[in-house]
Amino acid sequence: MNREDYIAKAPTFTIYDGFCKTKSVLENHSRIIVSVSGGSDSDDMVDIAEHLKPDDGCELIYVWFDTGIEMAATKLHLKYLQERYGIEIHTESGHKKVAAAVRSDGYPFMNKVVSEYIDRLQTHDFQWEDKPFDVLCQEYPNCKAALRWWCNNWKSEPHKPIQTEIASRGRLKEFMILNPPTFRISKRCCDLAKKSAGDLARAKFGVGIQFIGVRKAEGGPRSTVYKSCMADGKHGLQHFPLFWWSNDDKRAFERTYDIRHSDAYTVYGCSRTGCAGCPFGSRFESELEMLNTFEPSLGVAVSHIFSPSYEYTRAFRDFKKEATRWNL
Repeated sequence: MNREDYIAKAPTFTIYDGFCKTKSVLENHSRIIVSVSGGSDSDDMVDIAEHLKPDDGCELIYVWFDTGIEMAATKLHLKYLQERYGIEIHTESGHKKVAAAVRSDGYPFMNKVVSEYIDRLQTHDFQWEDKPFDVLCQEYPNCKAALRWWCNNWKSEPHKPIQTEIASRGRLKEFMILNPPTFRISKRCCDLAKKSAGDLARAKFGVGIQFIGVRKAEGGPRSTVYKSCMADGKHGLQHFPLFWWSNDDKRAFERTYDIRHSDAYTVYGCSRTGCAGCPFGSRFESELEMLNTFEPSLGVAVSHIFSPSYEYTRAFRDFKKEATRWNL
């Protein structure tokens, strides 16, 4: 199928419009890195890139970032993609694999915002005290942003808790006062294992732009950070071919172009792929059950790697249940 026929088959206007933008990007760059995760959005992006690339003048370099805790189903799916499209997918790594990153820099807990603020407080040897913001600022003068999170002080007037305040995570402050963390908490495993891999790969292959399978409709931090299908920041120029697609657009695309996804979706029942068992996932317990069923060796590995975070999260969830039970 040539490019014109491929574009003409677009089942929705949103997809058609995205095709036109991506075609223009492909025609205006000579070397492009395409980040392949093995996930469903990534599958769609590979199909688009391969069908819309110019006949000459544009080299696509497909890369997969190995964090050290990827599913065998994902690795098998990468082989399928290479065979289906006749491409090579390069395996690249960041500064550290996840297991080493959490040991050296801290464990993910709850979400990236929470982990970032806890990390800052731990850096200043915070004692997890329930004191007024002004008092704590005198004791910890170089940690005001994190103290605002801890004291729910990002707005002066009475307000509903916002994401950058601990009250948005119901009862977390009370729990941490009674149960201060005994291990380092941080979001840096993502930076060291994934984001740095992208930076290193762009430098290694000498490319000017990176394609990433981000959709605004999928939710999560990435979809809210980016405002359009193009971004240019500290990680270089990036294009998101699927950015404006709704879930209905995605389903229509996959029916029209016969897209096949990894066994992680079709057999295991995963709703996402990526770092297996990541504690940032609110449903990590069900993910661990899935891993223990289909990939038990990996299930054992991530249970060990993330053990402190899992146990702290479970203790917090139990605390919330008891507080709710007694209307505390």
